[in-house]
Amino acid sequence: MAGLIPQPRPAPWLILPSLLLLWSCAAPVQGLWPPSEGASTHTVVVSLDTWHAMIAITLDDRVTALDRKSVFEEWGYAERAWYLEGRQGITGALRALFRPNPGVVEIGLHEQVWAARTPQPPAETFVFRLSEAGYLRLRRHLLSTIGAAHPVLVVDRVKFYPSKRPYHLFHQCHQYAAAALRAAGLPLSTWWAFSRTSFAMQLRRAARMADDAAASRAPAGK
Repeated sequence: MAGLIPQPRPAPWLILPSLLLLWSCAAPVQGLWPPSEGASTHTVVVSLDTWHAMIAITLDDRVTALDRKSVFEEWGYAERAWYLEGRQGITGALRALFRPNPGVVEIGLHEQVWAARTPQPPAETFVFRLSEAGYLRLRRHLLSTIGAAHPVLVVDRVKFYPSKRPYHLFHQCHQYAAAALRAAGLPLSTWWAFSRTSFAMQLRRAARMADDAAASRAPAGK
C-alpha cells in the first residue's frame, strides 16, 4: 500500500539553504520604500569592494555650494584594531571575526564614492532613492551606532568614532550597512548580509524591485 511506504525526508544539507533563502527574501517596509511617484527623495550609493561596504549619502545643493569638495557623506564600519591600529595579518583576521572587539564608525566627506577610491577592486555600486521618511530613519539609525561624541581619529576629511556595538563575524561592515538600509525601508535581511556575496545578492534584488516599481508607474508605451 502506497500510504504505508515511508516517505524520504529532505537531506539536512538541503534544508539549511532553503531556510536561508526564505530568510533572505525580506519585504520592503510599506510606506517607506520605494518612494511614491512625485515624492521628495534622497539618493544613496552603496559601494562594495572585495572586502568592504560603504553607504554614501548624496549631499544637497546647499551643502555642496558651501563645500565644493564634498559631494557625498559616506558611512562605514570596521574593527578598530585592524583599521586604525594596523593589527592585521592572519591573527588579526581571526581576532576580528571570531572574538568581539571594539569597532569604529567612519564618517567621511568625499568627491567620489568608495567604489571609485578603493585600493581593493573590483567594486560595484548600487544607487537607491529613499523617501523623506526613509532618509530620516536612515540618518537616525546611523547616528545611533556612534558610541561617543568625540572621534578617536581624524584624518583629513574623515572621522572615526567608537561604535556602540563590537565588531565580529555576525556584526561587520556588510551587516552594518544592511541594517542601516533596512531602517530606511529597503528589502534587506541583516542576518543574510554576512558576506559580500550574500549582501550583493540582496542589493541586486532590491535594485530590480526599484526598477519594477518605476516601470509599473510609467505611462503605457514609454
